[in-house]
Amino acid sequence: MKNIFLTFLVITSAISLADDYETAQRFKEGDTISADVLNDILDRIELALKSSTTSDLVGTWDVKWKTCINGGPGNCSSLNAGNGWSSSVDNLYRTRSDVWTITDDGDGTYSLSIANYCISGASGGAYYNDSCTGRVNVESGIFLFGTESGAGVSQDSDHTETYNIKKVSQSRFQLWQLKSGSNSFVGFTLDKQSQPPKAPKDLEINLASGKATLSWTAGDSTETGYDVQRKNSIDGNFASIGTPSAESYEDSTIAEGNSYWYRVFATNSNGTSVGSNVIQISYLNSPPSMNLSSTISVNEGVTEVVDVGATDADGDSLNYSLGSQDPSNDATNFSISSSGVISFNSAPDYENPSDYDTDNIYTINVSVSDGTETVKQDIGIVVKDIEDWVLGTHRTPW
Repeated sequence: MKNIFLTFLVITSAISLADDYETAQRFKEGDTISADVLNDILDRIELALKSSTTSDLVGTWDVKWKTCINGGPGNCSSLNAGNGWSSSVDNLYRTRSDVWTITDDGDGTYSLSIANYCISGASGGAYYNDSCTGRVNVESGIFLFGTESGAGVSQDSDHTETYNIKKVSQSRFQLWQLKSGSNSFVGFTLDKQSQPPKAPKDLEINLASGKATLSWTAGDSTETGYDVQRKNSIDGNFASIGTPSAESYEDSTIAEGNSYWYRVFATNSNGTSVGSNVIQISYLNSPPSMNLSSTISVNEGVTEVVDVGATDADGDSLNYSLGSQDPSNDATNFSISSSGVISFNSAPDYENPSDYDTDNIYTINVSVSDGTETVKQDIGIVVKDIEDWVLGTHRTPW
């Protein structure tokens, strides 16, 4: 396997979609954060700190009412008018649900359409079981709504309801009003419909056989696909390299000697999520290795010397070559096969040495290359004298 250096650049969305605000993931000492992720954090902090405007509310919202129970002081009973209320919760409050749609009129004003339970303009201050439409404006933390039409509601085009408004996230807002002169209250939680999915999380990567295999966890169950993005330099730009439908992807277009940065986005028909954490990989070549002794002894008359036995952790094909140690030219006496076996070209004769300084020690070096890197080792090949049989006569060396 190639040497792999992984830098985990970890962050989740600073603002979770269609939910309460969620801070950035906590980091551990030694974690590294990329500029891309840091800018994500800063953008979302800036977005969260900006005052709400009417344009932030354009869209369709699921709305949950909350108000005091019947029998409360002041006008609590009138707040409970209409249908759809839940039973009381711990004798403190009750809830019901509605749908609001806010549209941009194109002239600097905005309209609100309420599907079931109008919040303004009802006779006697009651909140009826009726739809209505009206004008809406958000400024300086105040939500203003004035009715214009509605079935069964006594509308007053000059009447305006006023609520405090708080932005919890880009897709969740809260409105509330304490009724004057009493302890009665009414509040609304608005969750935007048709949201992009949440960001993928826990992006991991494995590098093997020249391929980077990515895997991650879905942020929620609303995604219909993913967009895997990669950049090839620290100051480069992310670009899409694949759109898988499951939580994994294999990148086979990487090359040795390069670094890559990955990030994954979830998609659905409503848009694209915030990006996942970023992971960097450096795809480095592992050089071949040899485990040869510096001195190898062979008997005279034998041609095969040694099998170099080189290995490569990456599984690359290896090429072998021989050279002479300076100042000798001893390599001319040898050959090396494609599998790394060194042999004498002619069987050596101890009594007639052909090495550079005729001492029966041949000084050569072996080089092995994987196509990217080359390793070299010096070896000395010592030819040993053995008993000779010459013309049937036994001669023992002294």
